[in-house]
Amino acid sequence: MLIDSAYKSRILSGKKVTTIRHGEYEARPGSEIYLVVTPSDTAIAKARITRVERKKVGNLTNEDAKLDGFSDVKELLRELNRIYGELYGDDEVTIIGFEVLKRFEDGIPLKWLKGLNYREPAEIARLYLENKEKLNLNRETDFIMRRIYNEGLGRAVRTFGPKKVQNALLKAYHALYGAGLI
Repeated sequence: MLIDSAYKSRILSGKKVTTIRHGEYEARPGSEIYLVVTPSDTAIAKARITRVERKKVGNLTNEDAKLDGFSDVKELLRELNRIYGELYGDDEVTIIGFEVLKRFEDGIPLKWLKGLNYREPAEIARLYLENKEKLNLNRETDFIMRRIYNEGLGRAVRTFGPKKVQNALLKAYHALYGAGLI
């Protein structure tokens, strides 16, 4: 689910636990999703949708605003009008509640998640290290997977560069997939 980067800190601190979308928005309670900030297209968290509620703009409350990270409904409506253009009282919105399951302090580029079939880099690194004898990948990939596992994706990227880390993750993912381990 795409979220404006202005809301990143509110989400990660737990002050924003809903997102309000104009019109009908398809979401299912219980679904696990990635919260991706724009414009960088970076996943900042994995979340579970807790509720989906449709409401008229005129029926939004201060409680709705607080759950969305705003001080009151006036502030919320100013922001919704900024994002979607002028909304009227009988316009419908969808309130999507979520709980953050896992925070990604360094963020994960969305294109990397897609390339790994939505497996997290830390999971790929763990599976690689548990099965490296079966996979027989090169030494650099081994170093990178160890760095991701022990110190996090951000540290690995700062040490080896984004391209090398992305390539190592893809190699490890495809080797794990080819060996039937994922």
